[in-house]
Amino acid sequence: MKMIAKDIRKKKIEELVKLLNDTSLEHFKLKMQLTTGQLPTHNKVREARKNIALIKTIINEKRISNGTS
Repeated sequence: MKMIAKDIRKKKIEELVKLLNDTSLEHFKLKMQLTTGQLPTHNKVREARKNIALIKTIINEKRISNGTS
């Protein structure tokens, strides 16, 4: 499922960290399915990877704007 940046930006950092963990776990499972031949295409793996990058970017933006590291 493709995530939309404006919806993600509304969340707090704690919620984003949980979402990042969930998405990372989903990415891992999709990679295993692709490796074992259970996943016919790699599109879902690519989408999960892009979602992880988006979430990490927004977390970093929030931390910079709050002045925390």
